[in-house]
Amino acid sequence: MRRPRITARTSRRMRALLASGILLGTGAIGTSALWSTTAATTSQEFTTANVDIRANGEKSLSFSFPEALLPGRSTAFVIKVQNIGSVPFTYTATVQSPDALGRAVTLSYATGVAPSNGACPGAGTSTTITGTPTEFRATTSWLSPTTGVDALCLQLSLPTTADGALAGQSGSARFIFSATGMP
Repeated sequence: MRRPRITARTSRRMRALLASGILLGTGAIGTSALWSTTAATTSQEFTTANVDIRANGEKSLSFSFPEALLPGRSTAFVIKVQNIGSVPFTYTATVQSPDALGRAVTLSYATGVAPSNGACPGAGTSTTITGTPTEFRATTSWLSPTTGVDALCLQLSLPTTADGALAGQSGSARFIFSATGMP
């Protein structure tokens, strides 16, 4: 068997072929250059919404019903429930009383009317006032943000069967308005 003869020329060809193989092998693996870019943005100011309910413009309102009560009579007062927040809301209203006279009267209400002769024209179903919060109004339509107003004419009535021991007494009722903002 005859061996191939290696000459300088063959040696150069062999080295060139091996070098090409290494380069081609490296190219098949991929390039090691990474291409990337970034961009940054900054938002403008953003804020959270707020739900803010008021009664006649106040967070905490004290008021007096204008007429003294006699059995079978009523007295009325208008409270404007206001939305001064930034989102629409619905609200619920509850009433309670800590004293005997407050628990002896009943509450009725009407919306958008002024009292007349100690009563609220068109006042609806009576709610018995107890010592614990009792819901008497729950809105289903949204009160507009910043300008929404719901005028509630609140009417207290003393039944004709009221205990004579209540004569000359004073009582109070606590009305709580709770708002829920639009989801």
